[in-house]
Amino acid sequence: MIRKLWSLRKLPSERIYLFFRNFFMRHPFKIYITTSVICFLVLALVQFILVYNTYDLLNRRFYYEKKNKINEEYSKAITNDKLFPGGQAIVDSILMPQVKNLEALYQTDTTKFQTYSQELLNDVFHKLKAQSTTDSLMRVIRQRNNITDSLRYALTILKIDIMTGDRRYINIYNSRRKYKLIDDSMQWSDGIRIFGDLKDPDDRSQVLGLNVSTPVPYTYAMQFSLHAEPYNRREMVFRQMRLMLTMSLLSMFAIIILFFITMRNWIKQKHLSDVKTDFINNITHEFHTPLSAIMVANKNIQNEKILDNKVAIRSLSEIIDRQSHRLKLLFGQVLDLATVDKLFVQKTPQHLNMRVSEILTDFSIRFSASNVQIDFKPAETDMVVELDSFHFTTLMLNILDNAVKYNAHPVKELVVMINNDNEHIYITITDDGIGMSKDTLKHIFEKFYRYQKDLTQNTKGLGLGLHYVKQCIDAHKWKLKVDSEVGNGTTFVIVIPQ
Repeated sequence: MIRKLWSLRKLPSERIYLFFRNFFMRHPFKIYITTSVICFLVLALVQFILVYNTYDLLNRRFYYEKKNKINEEYSKAITNDKLFPGGQAIVDSILMPQVKNLEALYQTDTTKFQTYSQELLNDVFHKLKAQSTTDSLMRVIRQRNNITDSLRYALTILKIDIMTGDRRYINIYNSRRKYKLIDDSMQWSDGIRIFGDLKDPDDRSQVLGLNVSTPVPYTYAMQFSLHAEPYNRREMVFRQMRLMLTMSLLSMFAIIILFFITMRNWIKQKHLSDVKTDFINNITHEFHTPLSAIMVANKNIQNEKILDNKVAIRSLSEIIDRQSHRLKLLFGQVLDLATVDKLFVQKTPQHLNMRVSEILTDFSIRFSASNVQIDFKPAETDMVVELDSFHFTTLMLNILDNAVKYNAHPVKELVVMINNDNEHIYITITDDGIGMSKDTLKHIFEKFYRYQKDLTQNTKGLGLGLHYVKQCIDAHKWKLKVDSEVGNGTTFVIVIPQ
């Protein structure tokens, strides 16, 4: 009651703190991963912003070193001319005869002035574009100055004004406006494009910018510009950034490697910690088997009815002796299961029927509730097999133990059969358990692999049982076949050469 009242009195900040603390303690791996990924993304974003800002700065400051030579040559070529050699004659032929008419319309009817001036300009621009000599001129300039770079150009008209009789300028074209009667394909964002395909000309690409005028009545003034820059301008900017890009990529790569190394080590440490806990449980489980058999046998010996039965006492005494010997061997060998890569066996001749029968007797004595039924079918003839008694016993017990552990039936039915042909002896262990899928069968002999986590949560073990079985089979130079189907049990067949 006091605890409930205290929890009600807790401040919201305290409850939030307790919530996050409990969450962090329950899900440390998820928190670690999420935090690491977020930090990495933030760092990557910062790196990207720095690189982009550097690129933008260098791009703004980009200067094509051969622009001065082009400027010099181009300026000479259009001395006393406009746009390109012969450009002024084209404009004069169309515009000059109409200057007085344009002045009159401007003073009397502004609408007709706009319409007529646009029609004249449209004619001027089309003829300039059709008769442009800029391409041939630039080819000559590049050859003369040994300019081998592939260039993009933009020869653009920015503004045209006419001068009236009283020396006033009237604007008839401005690149900031859009004109309905002028061909839309010629109107770019930077003005009327006479020549070139440079998409976004700017101050960095400008080679020449002129405003040509004659201070004489009934003439015109024209402002135009020439832009040129290499096709691979971005590549040239990135070349200047090579060192920075290399260092940035290397640092990100190093961070990724360190992240994965740290993550791998952390997972490995966590796994080792889990293995340590499970291994202790596994040792307890392994020791429990012989201890249970010894305790049951000892309890039966203390029964007054058994005391008078010498045969029963001898049988129980043999069980205690075998399990004591097995317990002694476990102390020396079970602790090495997690690290052993290859078993060494000491083979001795064993009567197979009798040895398997003893193993089944010791195994069945653990189930006093009669929830396990074992049907043993020995071979018709007694067979002697060279084997390591301890490892063979552990091998059989591991298979039998899994047959009971992974079985949801109230009464678990196991069938153990020994038969042979001319070449091999077969020990078959069949159960009616939950079975395994084909994908699971591929992994069951891997160290620490455990099948169906939802089922194994309540079963102790380390995932070493079948791994150990496979080691025993290999050490004896036998073969092991496994056949299983989900819901229909599993069959293990030990194949022993004769």
